[in-house]
Amino acid sequence: MDSSSHNKRDKMNRKGLFGGARAMACALLLLSAGVAGAQELDLSATIGAFHSDNIGRSSVDEQSETVGEAGLRLGIAREQGRLTADVTADLRYRKYFDDSYDEELMGGLDGMLTYWFLPERFSWVVEDNFGKALIDPRAVETPGNRQSANFFSTGPDFRLPLGDRTEVLLSGRWSDASFSESNADSQRLTGNVGLLRHLSPTSSVSLNALTERVEFDDEIVNSNYDRQSAFIGYDARGARTTISLQAGYTAMHDFGETSDGPLFDLTIARELSPRSTLTLNAGTNLTDSANAMRRDQGISGVSTEGDIGVVSSDPFQSDYVSIELALEGVRTSLDFVANWRAEDHEQDAVLNRDSIGALATLTRRLSQTLSMSLFGGWTTEDYADSGVEFDEWTYGADLDWEFSRHFGLTLRVDRFDGSGDTPLGADQRDYTENRIALNLDYTPRR
Repeated sequence: MDSSSHNKRDKMNRKGLFGGARAMACALLLLSAGVAGAQELDLSATIGAFHSDNIGRSSVDEQSETVGEAGLRLGIAREQGRLTADVTADLRYRKYFDDSYDEELMGGLDGMLTYWFLPERFSWVVEDNFGKALIDPRAVETPGNRQSANFFSTGPDFRLPLGDRTEVLLSGRWSDASFSESNADSQRLTGNVGLLRHLSPTSSVSLNALTERVEFDDEIVNSNYDRQSAFIGYDARGARTTISLQAGYTAMHDFGETSDGPLFDLTIARELSPRSTLTLNAGTNLTDSANAMRRDQGISGVSTEGDIGVVSSDPFQSDYVSIELALEGVRTSLDFVANWRAEDHEQDAVLNRDSIGALATLTRRLSQTLSMSLFGGWTTEDYADSGVEFDEWTYGADLDWEFSRHFGLTLRVDRFDGSGDTPLGADQRDYTENRIALNLDYTPRR
């Protein structure tokens, strides 16, 4: 490796670790903001290791690796005076003992802090999303093909009353999107104005207009652009059903050229019974990598082995449907998720893709201190303009033993199977990877 390549790699590593450090700092900030006086707090720490028989997911010359882990799981939904904290995080630092890859921070963070200077009238919002993204989504996911992605936003919200049931909504955001291995870093200014009408104590309708300016750090290879959206919003909360709807249109302007497309976002959550919930998310929008990551984390949550996004400086029309069924019994729970998505890029057609996936998890509490989970998932993706199509399967089990009020052990086995194509050629994706992991978990409260 020449000195310029080595320096570039060191720079990227520092950039990735900086993004991870910022995510960890945000998690600790949100924790300190939400923990004071909190009655309900989901918090745990873990330390352990796993062994892989094919860490590079190669079809030939398989390489084994032992990986050390230290992690933090955090969940806060807390209102304390004028401060509101809402955060979910699952972060795990990994060290590759055989040096097959550099250390990395896995997982994700979805956090928001809101401080009300004037209750129900003027607030300031700080929001941060951290996750992992693929460097080349058409290639096999390995530690060498992952990068850190962070999307930070801050700004004011105003709610100005016009009578008893009508409000004017004003908001502004400055945002920074950064990626450790891509040249898609950008800053943006966003403004929104809306007119909201309360139809009842539990429902409202609104008219909204949004404008956004996106400017890239690297303007040589990336084009700055403006994006405007106009849409109608509707929100309703019933005894068993919650509905959120946005419908309108988006236009993007890039050096005199204009692209446009429909804007539609629907979320329906239905409580089928006291122990079962069905959730539907569906929509389409002319969006970008940073906003898509924030949207996906809002739909599917964050996890160390969660959905990995695609990074591009090129905006794209994103269509998606996700259905989740959650059943919670006395001793048995089942969670099933199925999703479909399609992405059509404005310029970078090689990243156009269609994706279908499903994941099921069955958990059974065997005793007061012992529980077992079985899980399995499948994904197929088609990059038609690149000639790349592949299927991937994952399945396994874990055994969780809570041997004291605060401590537990988790034994987990995973198997990953892949088949299909890569950018290197057809039928180059055949691989299997087996993992076994042991972790010690600490929870302040059980």
